[in-house]
Amino acid sequence: MKIVSMMIPLLAAAALVAGCGEKPQVLTHEPGKYHGKADTRPWESAAYGGDKARWESDMRARIGNQNELRRMPAD
Repeated sequence: MKIVSMMIPLLAAAALVAGCGEKPQVLTHEPGKYHGKADTRPWESAAYGGDKARWESDMRARIGNQNELRRMPAD
């Protein structure tokens, strides 16, 4: 039991010291160049096949369905 009671503080100290070993992060940046993923337009997906008008129509319908006053039944 004496060994266990001595090992617990030593292991805790080792864990605390291990957390201090952060390495510096170096960022190499070339001005004027974007290194991220190339973006595509939403209407260029497989679902719309490049049809921007259909995509805009679907977005208008989606926005309209979020309006609760339009979704309520008429009395």
